[in-house]
Amino acid sequence: MSESQQTIPTPREQRVADFKVRTLPMIVWFVAAALAIGLLIGRGQDFEYVGLANSLQYEVSASATGTLETVVVDLYDTVHPGDVVAKMDDAPLLAAIDTANGALAQLRAELAARRIEILADRGADHADRSADLRRFQVDEEERRLEILSLRVQIESDEIEVERLRLEAQRARPLLETGLIGQQEFDNFTLLYDSANTQLAENRVLLAQTEEEFRVAQGRRTSFESKMPSFANLDTLLEPLRAAIGVEQARIREIELTREAMLLRSPIDGQVSQILCRSGQAVVPGEPILTIADQSVSEIVAYVREGDSRDIAVNTPVLVASRTRPGALSESVVVRVGESIAPLPQRLWRDQRIPDHGRALVIAASPNMDLMPGELVGVKLLRR
Repeated sequence: MSESQQTIPTPREQRVADFKVRTLPMIVWFVAAALAIGLLIGRGQDFEYVGLANSLQYEVSASATGTLETVVVDLYDTVHPGDVVAKMDDAPLLAAIDTANGALAQLRAELAARRIEILADRGADHADRSADLRRFQVDEEERRLEILSLRVQIESDEIEVERLRLEAQRARPLLETGLIGQQEFDNFTLLYDSANTQLAENRVLLAQTEEEFRVAQGRRTSFESKMPSFANLDTLLEPLRAAIGVEQARIREIELTREAMLLRSPIDGQVSQILCRSGQAVVPGEPILTIADQSVSEIVAYVREGDSRDIAVNTPVLVASRTRPGALSESVVVRVGESIAPLPQRLWRDQRIPDHGRALVIAASPNMDLMPGELVGVKLLRR
């Protein structure tokens, strides 16, 4: 080749095309690999520990041995404080009410016999005064017995009203799905309304009778104050008064038992577990169902076994949701586990091999709006 020959330059368009085909893909791949490595490293730094957003769990159990009549709620139902979630069998309580009614009837008969005896003793002035006092005492005890009878009746009414309320409550979904007609549903509500009206009337009657008792008590007290020389005239009615006191205590026991038959939700929450079914015998303290609070109370992260870092209470941390990028908040460690314990299975690196570690309890931040059970990442903040 002669010296006069010159190299022909590659056209600009060709150089650009060669760059796009050969060089640019290699640059893109290198940048992507570097970013991926950086993200992996950053993720390991951002989330030193993994934890769970926990909510309070409340176990609902019976206070006495008995048979579970029905569980009113279904799994994942939302409940509010005071809602009835289960009901114990009321057969033993109804038997106790029948026994109390029988005992009160016997006491009323004995009190009527005492009244006849008092009227037969009237004669001399001294006897008349004593008989009048005893008559006032009998009036007072009769009002007291009537109060006890009404309280027993109200307890029976309460049981019936609650039974009919639950039946009407169960009938509504059947109406909405067409399994029962409107007339049948109306029958349920009519029975409930009728029983509720009867209960309200008996409560009004009880209030009136209690007022009559106070009047009779005041009349007897006023009469006694005017005859101080005859202070000890209680021997005739004392056995009856003692028996009425026993029945009063028994009726109080019935009232407490009836209230304990209805198992109620202690919180606003959601039914997370149903552990017993209708007809099952239960004992005190045995969980029948579990209700989960719908708000997160704390975050529990875990320091895996072998991590030698010393983490103390009040250590600042950054908490971030693993499922919602950008949802993060600063918080502090409020408690530190003192022993190595198994981690929840969700946090095992290999689902076939359990992991162990120490628990870190972290204060939940309300502004993160975490869901119970949500996975979170935790990073220690050095200040």
